[in-house]
Amino acid sequence: MSKKYKIYDLSQPLGQNVPLWPWPGFMQDIRIERVAYHERQRKSTAVLTLKMHSSTHADAPYHVLEDGITIEKMPLETFYGEGVVVYLPTKKWEKITPKMLENVTPKIQKGDFVVLNTGWHKLYRVKNYEYMNYYGGLYREAAEWFVEKGVKAVAVDQGALDHPLAHPPLEETMPWLYREYKQETGRDPIEDYPEYEPCHRILLGNGIAGYENCGGEMDKVTGRRVLLAGFPIRWENGDASIVRLVAITEDE
Repeated sequence: MSKKYKIYDLSQPLGQNVPLWPWPGFMQDIRIERVAYHERQRKSTAVLTLKMHSSTHADAPYHVLEDGITIEKMPLETFYGEGVVVYLPTKKWEKITPKMLENVTPKIQKGDFVVLNTGWHKLYRVKNYEYMNYYGGLYREAAEWFVEKGVKAVAVDQGALDHPLAHPPLEETMPWLYREYKQETGRDPIEDYPEYEPCHRILLGNGIAGYENCGGEMDKVTGRRVLLAGFPIRWENGDASIVRLVAITEDE
């Protein structure tokens, strides 16, 4: 009997109203322009103007490291392999710790492609402000744990690999969040999160692929060991690439 496979889409839609990273000031929005119409040319063609960090994407080391390699030079094996989709719910502004990662099911093993289902993907395109500003995420300690574990890739269902507060000086990069955190907790976010994107730098600096804004059918394969794939386009000197992240299961 031939083997049967099922493919689950773990990527988010790309289009209008997708959440964008909330830098202050002007930011280029996603622009979709049709340049050919069925009504006239009997075909449809569109031009997209956007950052490669929109929707589900993989970051290259060059994104955060000046001497890092670009997306088309990363080995294709980095974006494919056996791994786990684990349930790891986080509360508002919670920091994911190594202990939390140790206790997930199935256990994370050396060489794994790891997908974290924290539950925040459910707010994508639903409550974009909360999705980008409030998620509980990764920081230095978790990144170092992944490196020590020897994983292949880390994918999160959040706006970034790093915790939203890990962007000092926060009063300049995200002043609204700086005020909210101080008012709600009584603490200074710069003291609690003094490093700028340490998870990005540690993972990508060690050849571990990082995926952001994952979701889709993630809940259907959570708690399972599966085959995962999310290949980038061959963009020369690229700092990232939009991907179609999928999980593949085998059924007899």
